[in-house]
Amino acid sequence: MFAYLKYKKTFAAKQKEREDRIAELMPVYGTSLTAEEAIIFRTPVPVLVGEVHKGIVKPIDVLHAYGKRALKAQEDTNCLTEIMFKEAEKQAEVCNVHGSLAGLPISFKDTVSIKGYDCTLGIAMHALNPLQNDSPLVRLLKDAGALPYCKTNIPMILLSYESYNNIWGRTENPHVKGFTPGGSTGGEAALLAYGGGLPSHFSGCYTVRSSSGRIPRAGNCTPYSYSPMTRSFDDLEYVFKAIIDMKTWEYDYTVHPLPWREITLPRKLKVGVMYSDGVVDPSPACARALQLTVDALSKQKHEIFTFTPPSPVDALRISTQLIVADAGRVATAQIAWFEPFDKAVTKFLRIARLPQHMDLVPEREGYRAQYFKAWKESGIDFLVTVPNATPALPHNGAFESFASIGYAVMFNLVDYSSGNVDGLPADFSLKKLNYIAKGAYRNYNADKMHGLPVAVQIVAQRLEEEKVLKMMALTINALKDNGVEYDTNY
Repeated sequence: MFAYLKYKKTFAAKQKEREDRIAELMPVYGTSLTAEEAIIFRTPVPVLVGEVHKGIVKPIDVLHAYGKRALKAQEDTNCLTEIMFKEAEKQAEVCNVHGSLAGLPISFKDTVSIKGYDCTLGIAMHALNPLQNDSPLVRLLKDAGALPYCKTNIPMILLSYESYNNIWGRTENPHVKGFTPGGSTGGEAALLAYGGGLPSHFSGCYTVRSSSGRIPRAGNCTPYSYSPMTRSFDDLEYVFKAIIDMKTWEYDYTVHPLPWREITLPRKLKVGVMYSDGVVDPSPACARALQLTVDALSKQKHEIFTFTPPSPVDALRISTQLIVADAGRVATAQIAWFEPFDKAVTKFLRIARLPQHMDLVPEREGYRAQYFKAWKESGIDFLVTVPNATPALPHNGAFESFASIGYAVMFNLVDYSSGNVDGLPADFSLKKLNYIAKGAYRNYNADKMHGLPVAVQIVAQRLEEEKVLKMMALTINALKDNGVEYDTNY
């Protein structure tokens, strides 16, 4: 009973801490954007940093513009966790105004270690326990002139793709209420898609999933890969290069010493297309987005090749079991016995605890070898597919629709670099689907999903992030030439 009361008190104190910090900011950040701030907010990152370099714009003015939008995003989507504006204001006075990210407000998912603030992972054990040091990634960004100003919501212990936990509650999709912005970086996606920070598939953001060893990850609360997410492709390319040019390997021993590489693509490319992972076929909206991309690339005279990967079922199984290879014992040991579990987390742990027929590491390496061989034999330059079988799911949809993430976890398993750039047919029936696909589609409702963004995924091989960015640019331009362009609408 005493432990339970302490748990409730801890959550209440943490929520009040956020409320108090926001209330303190309202006299400045609770007002509408001024005309000057609106211009700052809509200025592309490369141009904005250049204006800070020249002294045309002050870092504090950039912070005010981004901060106001972030608080509005919080009001509408519940995307923020740690509010760090006051510390960012101090940083704005002393930041490196000649750095590659000079004066740029940066938000972080709530797993990144920042001195003086919590990494709760959405559970009581880590609440009200501020960290003592910045992680190498945060130090790198500060050295480049950036201003860390907030952290964003995540799933409970990151074992779901809906951003919900017992401390901060549920984050809304900024496009259509009642749907998730995704996870584990869902709070970040909601903030970006709303326009509050530096459009991924569920929320309409641009990102590159980096291979392990390219972006610093040591010193954070979780060891997963970290990558930038931005509101536009040009911002993404600029920020990614700016990070690599800071010599990431000098901040983190786990990073490969790979400087930025300029890539020149051949005029004619062989484009692999994965139309389905063989487990859950893409929904009509997602399939349509993929076909629009294929048509645009074909019109540019690139060769289109249907790519069939090694067993996607094996990829899904190995990936989910590897994430919690100890069957979730370490993760769940951090959770108090009376702390409610998210339904999707519960299902994930059930899957992770299925009997393992062999050592997962050799099995993973065997799958990677098969994938490498299939890629080389196909001769493709890059691969295009959907990021997920469906658009964003309704809240609590991840419990039944877990298997639809196979299009994403496949590339996590092989550690390949990847980047993210409506109605069902009348004869659609769950009865026609396999058992796994039935779950994925149980929450599909084309009418309610109207207005949600969908994306395509561009994939290259391991540590080929620069190549992915080049191919994202090529694909975006091909789509524009074919009359297809994403409108951020802020």
